Amino acid sequence: MHMFAAFYFVIILTIEKEWNISYDQLIRLWSLGALLIGLGAIPFGWLSDRWSRSGTMTIMFIGMGIASILCGLSESISFLFFSLSLLGLFCSIYHPVGIPWVINSANKQGRALGINGIFGGVGIGSGAFVAGTLTELFNWHLAFILPGFISIFIGIILIYLIFIDKISYKNFFINKDKEDHSRNEMILIALIMLLSMFALGLSFHNTQTSLPKVFEIRIGNINSIQIGFMIAVIYFISGATTFLGGLLADKFNLKVIYLIGIFLQFPCYLSIAYISGYSLVVLCILAAVFNASVLPTENLLLGRFTPQRYHGVVYGIKFILAFGSGPISVFLISEIYSITLEFTYLFLINAVMMAIVSILIIFLPIQSNQRISTQD
Repeated sequence: MHMFAAFYFVIILTIEKEWNISYDQLIRLWSLGALLIGLGAIPFGWLSDRWSRSGTMTIMFIGMGIASILCGLSESISFLFFSLSLLGLFCSIYHPVGIPWVINSANKQGRALGINGIFGGVGIGSGAFVAGTLTELFNWHLAFILPGFISIFIGIILIYLIFIDKISYKNFFINKDKEDHSRNEMILIALIMLLSMFALGLSFHNTQTSLPKVFEIRIGNINSIQIGFMIAVIYFISGATTFLGGLLADKFNLKVIYLIGIFLQFPCYLSIAYISGYSLVVLCILAAVFNASVLPTENLLLGRFTPQRYHGVVYGIKFILAFGSGPISVFLISEIYSITLEFTYLFLINAVMMAIVSILIIFLPIQSNQRISTQD
């Protein structure tokens, strides 16, 4: 899913030249797709709660594959817009379905989410690298089409494994300890978490979407493969850090881990706003590392305060906020670039958001760590 959601941000650099259409116009084609990654989360989360998480994941693989192939077959702006939007819709399945699938199948949930997060980082990084490599070696059409066929094949394998009962068709649930909070505390927790998830989502999208163009502008004399490779390094490293964040979430205070990870993004984004050259890559690695490290903690915090039978819907709400910020990000990137031909203000916005959220998290009424026990 993370691969497919990242393809267009590299491929767009080739389409920009081939179709002779400006970057800010082309990036707007992803607006509805980015929105649907968020909006599709609740209905697909609801479906997985009431039907089957593994079954819903088969829809994701096959749907993403078909949508990606259609993107590769696009010969007009309108058809590419439709295909990207369809791709965003099927990408929306993963988070509200896959995260509860992992959480409710593991005893050490932080560790499980951390391992899962490694592949999220690999997906983002390899998406940029695969798209850049296929575009340079072949063309941008095949950069969409070949991965599309692979995704459909994986979906067929998953259907087969469910059919022979190697992967359960039914949803799992576990017992867990809960913290007791007053109504006012729960409202405060909800408000802070909603704002935090939105800010983290927006800063992530601002960075991931703009990085290929940022590197092209500030580093210069690099091709799509080199851009894809640098982005791959950034998100491979951040993915590995998610595993460390998961281990820490199993052992230490969730609030402290969450606060530190978010606050440390503030100086990173502040520096990225003004730095050029290859030192920019180092700063982007640090920002991505701190962003990814708090994701297991965030998911555990949500799981703690949510009845398990509603996990799909609640994680759907989370990812409406996280990925629903995608269209806002596309708008910001398009407007800032069209006015300034740069992205300084974009990363200053990221820095300000991290500073504000850090202050808010201090007021989260969470003291203890979570302890999990599986059902017999």
